[in-house]
Amino acid sequence: MTEAPAQERGARSRDAILDTATDLMSRHGYAATSISMISAACGLPVSSIYWHFGSKKGIYVAVLERARTTLLAALPPSEVPGADVAQRLDTFLMEVGDAFQRHPRGVKLLLGLGMMGQDASAAAVAEVRQYRDALVDWARDSVSSVFALRDRPEAADELARFTLRMVSGTAVARWFEADTVLDTGPLRVALLALAAHHGVPTRGVPGEDAPTSVVTARE
Repeated sequence: MTEAPAQERGARSRDAILDTATDLMSRHGYAATSISMISAACGLPVSSIYWHFGSKKGIYVAVLERARTTLLAALPPSEVPGADVAQRLDTFLMEVGDAFQRHPRGVKLLLGLGMMGQDASAAAVAEVRQYRDALVDWARDSVSSVFALRDRPEAADELARFTLRMVSGTAVARWFEADTVLDTGPLRVALLALAAHHGVPTRGVPGEDAPTSVVTARE
């Protein structure tokens, strides 16, 4: 009779530690977040944190794993609806902006690994690589759907990676300016130009007059 409640308490403690660590590490970074800070913020003893995760790096890997699975689960289907390129592109960019807005902490955490340098553990690096590879696959499939590039994998890959670099750059900027926004208007223009460079038909697609989605960071 007591085993289930004990397991539930353990799960709640683990979630509380992860919630707190996610908040602190997304705001201060890995190096500046200590076990004692996490303990003080979540109200659980240091011994409980070590019991659940073993070390600070163990907490970070768990935080990254949860951020990765949450972000990937939030991605919209890669088959983008729309009658033409203009509609599909606007839908794709709106969905990218929405995902970026709803998960600012997770994006910052996964991108912040690059700031750790040699402190990054192999497990942490593996988490980010899984996230990066899955994100590239999703972006490639999405832009293939937008621009009808199923038979042009190299062009789709270039457009996908360009999109992710733009989004990643904005996310990195959030480390320094919390109110940094993701403006999809310039990204739309750039994607249309890249598509045209690859010979993809874009004639008649509105460019500068197209709706612009501006997403504000919410911490």
